[in-house]
Amino acid sequence: MSKIFNLAGATAMALAGVGSVLVLGAASPAAAASGFQNTCSNIAFGYSAASQATVSAMCLRADGSATGSSLVLTGITNQNGTLKQGSGDSTFQKSCGNIQITANAQGATLSALCRNSGGGSNATSLPLNNIGNNNGRLTY
Repeated sequence: MSKIFNLAGATAMALAGVGSVLVLGAASPAAAASGFQNTCSNIAFGYSAASQATVSAMCLRADGSATGSSLVLTGITNQNGTLKQGSGDSTFQKSCGNIQITANAQGATLSALCRNSGGGSNATSLPLNNIGNNNGRLTY
């Protein structure tokens, strides 16, 4: 329990300039619920310097200290107003707005309003699977 309480002071730290961005290939095992949200806080959607979609968070290390980490989201696209998981670079952020990441004990979810072929927008969401916390670093 004390490790969780130690995180409270660290959550006030800004993520700008803290931690690192990690880009990994899209190959992954069968979709498994993410568990990083159980050892990370201040989970948020953002952009890398190269305008890539990222998830950022303050994550606990094995020693109980917290550090900022970001992970480039891969393989997520907008298909006619619906978020879909595939492979390659994520492109959904080019045609979706109001992008958010929410998390609870069961997993993390990416939500957005995405344009469709009719010119309108759909509210859509996608579970963020296979993301973990490896000693304070977000990983696939």
